[in-house]
Amino acid sequence: MSSTPSTPRARAWITAGLLSLALCGCSSLTGGTDGGTGGSTGGNNGGSPSTSSAADGPEVPASSLDLERVCTDGLGYPGMPAYDRTKKTVHPAMLMNNPGDTWSQFEPPAGDFPKGWILGYSDKPADAELVVCVERTKASPTGKKCDMESDDGKPFTVSTYNTSYRLKVVEARTGKELSKHTGEAKSDECPMYIFTSEGEDKGKHYNEVRPKDYRKRVQPFIAP
Repeated sequence: MSSTPSTPRARAWITAGLLSLALCGCSSLTGGTDGGTGGSTGGNNGGSPSTSSAADGPEVPASSLDLERVCTDGLGYPGMPAYDRTKKTVHPAMLMNNPGDTWSQFEPPAGDFPKGWILGYSDKPADAELVVCVERTKASPTGKKCDMESDDGKPFTVSTYNTSYRLKVVEARTGKELSKHTGEAKSDECPMYIFTSEGEDKGKHYNEVRPKDYRKRVQPFIAP
């Protein structure tokens, strides 16, 4: 086997101590998955969970982390906007992602959804009419290993995993489940790059469902 040709090495600085960037060192690869659900790169829009007290009026989420209960227990917040699907307008949603153990907000890249569909990290969670919940439910090894290089130039190997996921659309105010779908995210390609959180095993890469893969499933509820 001939040696791998030299390729330019990109470098990127992410928030110190939070994320690290690894790049693929195999020029024979033609593409890769992008981990569209964002995994551990979500924001919390306000720090630790806290909600308004009863004395302040109807309960609302103070941070996106508070919306975990909407996804897991079907418990809404009475102070959030009412959802009326008969109104032909955009009903803004907060996108919550759970890659295996922790829920966090995820703001998809520009272009994955029309403007106004998904609230961003700088928006108020209490403005959401809907919560879109994307949860990894299973992972299985593909048997494929990929040669990578960390941002400090050190080589390492990544094992890839196919995943199963659950997608739900839930009313933020009532916690009522409007739609549920299960599917799989599979790929036989190595990633072009990966993001890992501090303490996370960078030797594993999970193929995750991408926003564009479920855009049509949430559209009837967000923009009927």
